[in-house]
Amino acid sequence: MWASLRKLFDKQTHQQAVAALHWQDDGCSIIVLTKQGDSMKCTFRRTLNFQGADWSKPLEQCLKELPMVTDVVLVLAPEFYQLVQVDKPQVPEAELKAALRWQLKELVSLELDDMQFDYLDLPSSHQQQAARLQMVVSSQDLLQQLVGSLHRARLPITTILPEEWLLKDLIPAQPQPTLVLSHRSGQDVAMMIVRGEQVCFSRRIRGIQQLEQLSLDALHQGYLDTLGLEVQRSVDYFEGQMKQAPVRHMFLALDTELQEDIAGFFRELGFAKVELLDFGQWLPDVPLTQQAQFAVPLAAAMGSEVFALQEARLENAS
Repeated sequence: MWASLRKLFDKQTHQQAVAALHWQDDGCSIIVLTKQGDSMKCTFRRTLNFQGADWSKPLEQCLKELPMVTDVVLVLAPEFYQLVQVDKPQVPEAELKAALRWQLKELVSLELDDMQFDYLDLPSSHQQQAARLQMVVSSQDLLQQLVGSLHRARLPITTILPEEWLLKDLIPAQPQPTLVLSHRSGQDVAMMIVRGEQVCFSRRIRGIQQLEQLSLDALHQGYLDTLGLEVQRSVDYFEGQMKQAPVRHMFLALDTELQEDIAGFFRELGFAKVELLDFGQWLPDVPLTQQAQFAVPLAAAMGSEVFALQEARLENAS
């Protein structure tokens, strides 16, 4: 699994519960998943709303309520990082990060000494001349402030991740490209295309930030047409310019009660299979229409290396 912005701090991965904190500009969603036999159970769930920049006190108070046997995954919302695509420098692996840092200098708004970044390889076709990388860049000063609060609460942080590609951990691996469309209140609609466990394409669809507030009539007064057009453009680019296999399967995780209506719209557009992501087995007390707000921290906790290491130990012991 891709692990971004990690190794800022020492790992401690001997515990059986994982807390995932989804950090946003106006609040934080927190989930704790506990391993129970062959299944995982949500044992803590909380949403915090911050007033202005005063976030440290409510966060640290909430962290005191977390189970003591908890490792932490910190997830950054899009407002805290920048995404760019670049050609992969043709340098030895040991020199790659240094070369990328200087390449980023002209592409992002952060100072060179404040950059913390990671990357993943994008799928390539035989027509491409150069390999491409998708990069995520954040402020090191910001990360140190957030991690400082976790350390003051005596919580060991294992991983820091961007929100962008986490939902792939909540869908079954598919041999063919699969589209995931997600949205939470106040954010642009996010789109990614996944094949197997690899993220092949991702983008934000601007202009539809309050999807949860739209009525069915409002959706049909241009919003759905705009959304469908942008999705189709991206699919055409993926299939045509990137020379990838057709996208026929879609998953939705949208913060709206009209998910099924939107699913029907995309079926009419030609997607062979459109499904709603249902997290009910982990969030049994949360209605399907409200689960999207917890989708990101849930995916982060489920994809944690802590659980992966536990599975490996079990396999080695058998």
